[in-house]
Amino acid sequence: MDTPRDIHVSRGVSLLKGPDRGGVPMQGRSRVETHQRRGVPDAQLSKRRSDSAASSASEVDAMGCNRGAPVRPTRMPPVKRLTTMRVPNGDLVTNSHTHHLGIYTGSFDPITFGHLDILRRSRKLFDEVVLAIGRNPNKEAMFTFEQRVDIAQQLVSELLASEKDGAPIRVEHYAGLTVDYARTVNASAIIRGIRNITDLAAECQLAITNRQVAGIETVFIVTGENFAYTSSSLIKQIAALGGSLDALATLVPPQVVEALARMRLDPSSALSRLARDGLAE
Repeated sequence: MDTPRDIHVSRGVSLLKGPDRGGVPMQGRSRVETHQRRGVPDAQLSKRRSDSAASSASEVDAMGCNRGAPVRPTRMPPVKRLTTMRVPNGDLVTNSHTHHLGIYTGSFDPITFGHLDILRRSRKLFDEVVLAIGRNPNKEAMFTFEQRVDIAQQLVSELLASEKDGAPIRVEHYAGLTVDYARTVNASAIIRGIRNITDLAAECQLAITNRQVAGIETVFIVTGENFAYTSSSLIKQIAALGGSLDALATLVPPQVVEALARMRLDPSSALSRLARDGLAE
């Protein structure tokens, strides 16, 4: 028969005293070992284990959640919003986000390095950019639509080949109101370049009108300081009134300089007509 054991309490720690060496703190022993040393029968110990497991199982609700465990919020996956739009060729395209199309409009008669600077920087703001060549009723056209489109396409191809990053660009021409063309291509905004405070005053009035009439916004991009005084009207003056075309090399691309040189040699060209009639602005 085992020697009786006394339980002594010293400073809040229970010690088992018996034939073994000294006192061993109860927290140092497992629950099973403690019960065995106290003489608890194995059958009674097994029943206690079963009761404990049943009590823990009862805390699990019908949804399989342990009520005793801390509740952690469930993070829902992001919802992708699909947008369907019609591209110019008539096809329907579905994207997981809104397709932001910017149209850079103007007569581009002729296109200058200032225009290309605005076009280059607009690629970082939109998913796609259209260089839209229109007709300005307040100006005498020097290049035909076909000439302007051809030159612009050459320059855009060179730009895309040299600078891979950024939105794609395509060149188109249109007739009529800019806002009507913007609706046709589902444009998000009209892009306009600003050189100075005079441009800003005129463009603000036009932007407000377009927003009220057609509900389309205008994005202003301030041109680089090197092109702050470049204008198509100034270039037409120099070319029509006999100025040096070599001096225009810092203002317009080589394709434009070559086209101006050919027009000077053709008496029936628009450039020669502007010189004769004194209509060069």
